[in-house]
Amino acid sequence: MTRVKMKQYGVGLFLLGVSLAAAGQQDAQLSMYLRNPLQFNSAHAGSNGLLRTTLIHRAQWVGWEGAPRTQWISAHTPVLRNRIGVGFTGLTDRSGTRGHREFMSHIAYHFPKPIKGFRLSTGLSLGVQSNWFDFTNLHAYDPGDPIQAAPYREAAFNAGFGAMAFKDEYYVGFSVPHLIEQPMGFQGTGPVQRRHYYLTAGYVLSVNSVIDFRASSLVRKVYGAPMTVDVGGEVWMDDFISVGAMLRWREGIGFQVSYRHDAAWRFYYAVDMPLNGLMNRNFGSHEIGISWDFGPMRPAFQSPRFF
Repeated sequence: MTRVKMKQYGVGLFLLGVSLAAAGQQDAQLSMYLRNPLQFNSAHAGSNGLLRTTLIHRAQWVGWEGAPRTQWISAHTPVLRNRIGVGFTGLTDRSGTRGHREFMSHIAYHFPKPIKGFRLSTGLSLGVQSNWFDFTNLHAYDPGDPIQAAPYREAAFNAGFGAMAFKDEYYVGFSVPHLIEQPMGFQGTGPVQRRHYYLTAGYVLSVNSVIDFRASSLVRKVYGAPMTVDVGGEVWMDDFISVGAMLRWREGIGFQVSYRHDAAWRFYYAVDMPLNGLMNRNFGSHEIGISWDFGPMRPAFQSPRFF
């Protein structure tokens, strides 16, 4: 076997291993999960006490052709004297020949009175998600194959659930963003989108009147794949600018900065790098985000310092 063929087989086996590993966790990965919590937990709808809109773009494994590219959009606001929160999230995720889109509407109920010192919120989501496969640009042995004639698309409904509990300095949440398991492969074949279970938590430590330290974590579990754990910390200075770091247990490390331009506009950037054999094969994963707030701050049930 020639060296060229050995290299081709090696690359093929490596990509196959990455694909099999990715099949276990299909929800798009986001390092700046604190900037878009509604994507993971419907209970956040309306929790900021004003209308908030967020846009985030993630470029994963920069330098690889066909690497994942993901965009998020969300908006939510309180209604009925902050008792109810409503909003929506949208997502577009593409990797190689496969793409995924979803649009979810969210509604949350914020309990008006604390229960044993905790302020509680529960939320539900309902929407539609679609998968598509575009084989038109593949170099196949049979150019007349009908599979290559046009992209293939399929759509299905889904629903989610979430709950949050807060005190002044910390919070904890649990959610299942996709309750209905759907096939993700071509024409109903291949892997199934399993339920992902999320557990989130955070703590705010006020160092002085200007500096806050905010710790957070996100634990994700799905059947057939190892549990993933993200832990991070940020230092906020006068709620104006922050710098932080995160660790994805046994997978990667990352850094992020946030800048609050004024009472309405916020800007975010994050980068994370793998801690395995992928480190030397790409230029990391990068995220940029922006959010816009409209209206007076009337927090429904939480301190606005968290998100």
